[in-house]
Amino acid sequence: MRLPLVSLGVLLVSLSSAQAQELDAPALASTFGPVPDAKVQAKLDFADRFSRWVTLMRDSRVVPKWLREGDRLVFWAREGDDGGTWTLAHAKTGALQPLVSSESLREQLSTLLGKPIKAPRFVEVAISPDEQGIVFRLEGKTFSLGLTGGRVTLLAPEDRAALTLSRTHFLAPRGGAVAVQREGGFAVLGADGATVVERAGEAFFEWRIPERAWSPDGRFVAVWREDARGVHKVPVVDYSSALEKVTTVPYAKTGTPLPRAELHLVEVATGKVTRVAPVEGETYDWLAGWNPEGTRALCLHLSRDAKRLDLTAVDPVSGERKRVLREERPESFVAGLDFATDRWAKQVTALPEGRGYLWLSERDGWRHVYLYDGAGRLVKQLTRGAFPVHEVLGVSPRGDAFYVTASAERGAPYEHVFYRGSMKGGVLKRLSSGSGMHYVVMSPSREHYLDSWSTRTMPRVRELASVEGDQRVRLTTADASAAEALGYVPPEGFTVKAADGVTPLYGVLYKPRDFDPTKRYPVLAYIYAGPFMTIVPWSYAGDAMPQIASGLSQLGFIVMMLDPRGGPGRSKAFQDAHYGRVGQTEIPDYVTGMKQVAATRPWMDLERVGIHGHSWGGYFALRGMLTAPDFFKAGYAGAPGALEEEAIINEPYLNLPGVNPQGYADGSNFALAGNLKGPLKMMHGTGDVNATLSVTMRMADALIRAGKHFELLLMPGQPHTPMGGAYRYYHDDLGLFFLRTLGAPR
Repeated sequence: MRLPLVSLGVLLVSLSSAQAQELDAPALASTFGPVPDAKVQAKLDFADRFSRWVTLMRDSRVVPKWLREGDRLVFWAREGDDGGTWTLAHAKTGALQPLVSSESLREQLSTLLGKPIKAPRFVEVAISPDEQGIVFRLEGKTFSLGLTGGRVTLLAPEDRAALTLSRTHFLAPRGGAVAVQREGGFAVLGADGATVVERAGEAFFEWRIPERAWSPDGRFVAVWREDARGVHKVPVVDYSSALEKVTTVPYAKTGTPLPRAELHLVEVATGKVTRVAPVEGETYDWLAGWNPEGTRALCLHLSRDAKRLDLTAVDPVSGERKRVLREERPESFVAGLDFATDRWAKQVTALPEGRGYLWLSERDGWRHVYLYDGAGRLVKQLTRGAFPVHEVLGVSPRGDAFYVTASAERGAPYEHVFYRGSMKGGVLKRLSSGSGMHYVVMSPSREHYLDSWSTRTMPRVRELASVEGDQRVRLTTADASAAEALGYVPPEGFTVKAADGVTPLYGVLYKPRDFDPTKRYPVLAYIYAGPFMTIVPWSYAGDAMPQIASGLSQLGFIVMMLDPRGGPGRSKAFQDAHYGRVGQTEIPDYVTGMKQVAATRPWMDLERVGIHGHSWGGYFALRGMLTAPDFFKAGYAGAPGALEEEAIINEPYLNLPGVNPQGYADGSNFALAGNLKGPLKMMHGTGDVNATLSVTMRMADALIRAGKHFELLLMPGQPHTPMGGAYRYYHDDLGLFFLRTLGAPR
């Protein structure tokens, strides 16, 4: 049953005169009432189905895994409607060897699960600790399959092999020990299963096992102790019963104290736990891994204002910390949220035998690779050019070459391509076989690599290749025929100029499957525009946001996605375009870009333009309605953020509030509430601890004070992204709002 919407204030939405002519009052009530009429409901159902077109693709979702020896990997090969099987690929010879026939695999799984298994689908696989087989999960059970013999075995949950798929168990690469994450605490177990060390956590003072925690020899494991006792707490109210329950969650808002992290190193043989003194000042801290010999733990420390990044090396026996190198950017920032969530793991590569480090830096205006010696002295810049390097993927066995993904192809600033570089410097040599987005995983020997890639118009393929270029074997090819039968067509790409009249920007348009160029369609700006990610797809499937945009288009809209200035992945100047002034360049770029696109596409009706975004996109949906109220006729902001929210989201791009109060004031939506002209709706989950509910409450208060009517959907108990049936309800509500406020194609 569909529930009526939660309202705040007077929910009044004005239809344009053209829409009023299309629908009289009784028809309007029937079409957009608590239960949409059959025709509208059918549209919503199809849009929901279309937004999940990726699930119709026949493709392996399992990331192949390399074995430590022999340049061999295991992957899931799909063979038809009956599923597929696990296959061992030999990179040196190109031979593909099924571990078991697909028929036998289905029969064994059916027997072990006690029910017919016709077309098994898997998400994750791991190599067993002894490297003699693989471990995978299906129907909530964990199984093993040997590299020889073809026998499938059901594993007990506590089996050490089963733990390779656990999110809370971290197996040592050698020696047999395992670190276990427990609620607030941790334990380290020896190879015999006996507890070596155990620590319990306290409220807001907990232990956390990081990625890359183990030293290569399995002798030491690193653990963080995180102190959030002094951090601001967000209240979350459980409204599921008449007796409300309140919990609090640490949330460091801009200008408030950050949590503190202390590194501890556990020696398995002795059980000794060594505390490492933290660096000075408020910092964000990460374990970047270990040097190849396991004699130093490497840590990264980003200053609170993100203007300084340090690399330190820690002796695991003494706990002594030494700063290796420092990167500073006083006029801007060294790193931001995208670094904190992903790129820290790619920042530094330790070379073997103490030969130094490969370090990524934007000091010449583009992200490039720099070589430092073991003492942290700069040796040379290894890559140059008007393009960014995204990641160092490995170093050749001889140490004379390194491998990277970069966007060095002319006219394709966001595509990721695989290259080899020389330790002497010079031009990169392209290794990728085609354009598009390449996700590369190198073999342990660094002599071969797995290349998973696609373009906006070509579904994903996986290839096994030699770095010498003398061999390339196709492993899997995605089949998009079912998605195409549904009506999916890749979006139309375009290039426009930013509001500065100079900078090229890139975007896509999604159209309904029954698109008719003789009609005029209302237009939706699907926006994110945060300074820490891009949303325009360059691969075939993209991520969740392009899929949502494709579904919205099926309701009868042209949906536009654009990456304005300020996002990552291009030059430092491109991202710095809004440094210190977030919220002031993105909407002008969107408006200018949309006008350029529509100038040659008469089927785009710029008299009926809506704007929608979620999270940071919700902030910009509000921003569009309040700074360009004559252009955007309707807006729907999902779980909007604000500049006063989490420190790591805002402070790297604005500096601290006490340093740049004007930047925070100029980027505030609350002060602009009086500018609202068109219909506006906001959605927020009451359990959201990413963008807190207080943002929407303060925005609602500002609108009420300004005498502006709006709509509000509160989703009880839902997190930042609504889950389950609430997710569908939210997206149906989104579609109904724009159908009601913008109308249909004409």
